[in-house]
Amino acid sequence: MSKFIKLAAALLVLITLTACDAAGDGDNMKDQGDDFKLSATVIAVNEKIEVDVVTSQYASGIYLVITSTETEYYDNIGNKISREEICVGDTVEILYGGQVMMSYPPQIVAARITVK
Repeated sequence: MSKFIKLAAALLVLITLTACDAAGDGDNMKDQGDDFKLSATVIAVNEKIEVDVVTSQYASGIYLVITSTETEYYDNIGNKISREEICVGDTVEILYGGQVMMSYPPQIVAARITVK
């Protein structure tokens, strides 16, 4: 029985170490760039921007977009604009770091929003 307990403990340690290595430390998320993007239609502009995702490899449905002082805003020809220029009905491309807060609706933090 003692050998079984030692083997089980060793297996548990091995699984734990493997899981930690697979998860990574998250430090390289910003290094990869904000290469997660989605196209969406703006359905509300409040403290957070509510969008309905049109195309995305990873997202669909309604999302809340959190913006900050670091969020950049551009028009369709690449000129910087202000957040106040984003309107209900606009089609936007949103670049974000890939993290999604699993609330209802899900939330993302935008690095850049481009009005198309």
